[in-house]
Amino acid sequence: MRNKAREAVYKLLFSNQFNDKYDEDFKLFIFNEENLTEKDVEFANQLLEKFISNEQAVNSVISELSKGYNFERIYSMDKCALQIAITEMTYIDEIPLIVSISEAMELIRKYSTKESPNFVNGILAEYKKQLENK
Repeated sequence: MRNKAREAVYKLLFSNQFNDKYDEDFKLFIFNEENLTEKDVEFANQLLEKFISNEQAVNSVISELSKGYNFERIYSMDKCALQIAITEMTYIDEIPLIVSISEAMELIRKYSTKESPNFVNGILAEYKKQLENK
């Protein structure tokens, strides 16, 4: 299921915050650890590639919407969930916006702080509004 693929990408994005590059061996390790199916691996690779090729634009959206928060100071776990959701919402058309938000919230509830869901949901809800009003 795609939620396992998202969780694998989440772990990869988090680890990359402490490394200089994406490591193919570590990616394969994470994919195996999450027991991803072939379809999951395909989706995870698509999501990761979309993020990597649009990282600056995705981070810019997060910066603009996180009023009062310096991007570098956003909690790493929150940042990763936001990066995944913004990437999906912007670059993967077949996923409904609400699904991207819901999946990000699941990751936040599992890996982040008690205060994080309100922050992340606020940013993603605002971005959803912007996309719908285009």
